[in-house]
Amino acid sequence: MLKAHIMKINYHLVIYTLVIFIVCYAGYRTIDFILKKYTLHNDIISVPHLVGFSMDADTLSTFNLEFIVRDSAAYNPNYERGAILSHAPKSGSIVKPGRKIFLTINPYTVHYIAFPDLKNKSLRQAINLLENNAFRIGTLYYVDHFARDVIRYVKINPDYHNLTSPSSIATLNKNSVINVSDSLPKFSVVDLYLGNGHVEYISPPNLIGFECDSVLIKRKLNNNSLNLGECFCDDSVEDTLKSIIYQQVPNLYDNIPIGSFVSVWAKDTIINQSK
Repeated sequence: MLKAHIMKINYHLVIYTLVIFIVCYAGYRTIDFILKKYTLHNDIISVPHLVGFSMDADTLSTFNLEFIVRDSAAYNPNYERGAILSHAPKSGSIVKPGRKIFLTINPYTVHYIAFPDLKNKSLRQAINLLENNAFRIGTLYYVDHFARDVIRYVKINPDYHNLTSPSSIATLNKNSVINVSDSLPKFSVVDLYLGNGHVEYISPPNLIGFECDSVLIKRKLNNNSLNLGECFCDDSVEDTLKSIIYQQVPNLYDNIPIGSFVSVWAKDTIINQSK
């Protein structure tokens, strides 16, 4: 009799336990479903690469994201005004729809600077004056003149497309010689036309073993009456500033026309410089 009573109690306990388990599981699944629906658990977006896009472009409206413009950075002449220079989170980051993406854009307002007087200045003097006045040097061109590396005239670089509206500089265009009275946007890129000293051919400097810093390499080549061409880095290079130049074309022993372009190849370490 006692044994039957105990079995009856155990039977009820199993039923109650099973019911409690089913209720708890159903509650868990319901709450989990609601939370995932609320947090868009299965709906994610990979942040696109936005650098270079215009803030006015229709492309931005196609992304289900919220864009917030942070403080604009210093003007970058390689991009149009209003173009996106950087963003956070970075491209490739996984975010939920509606996530705020913070954008840093190229300023719409650009400061103008009076162009310095470079006429008859040496190349080294011209480089210092331009850099001190926030201008950038494009290409060196050489014209027939008895004084080598002396500035004859200056023009806007033809590949520089960020020159401001024509109304700001009424008479200046990409084919015009820049005069002292002209004012240009900060960071404008200009080409220098220099005397060749009646020299036709020169040998390039030895760049093998130098760090692949395009600014320093360009300066070294400019000081030797040459221009920097392409800079090629191996796929394994993560930081170009820490990579080392192992090849240059033309090489050290070539005679090349004054004002020629010299291209360089770089990798993390010097491996077989003869290649």
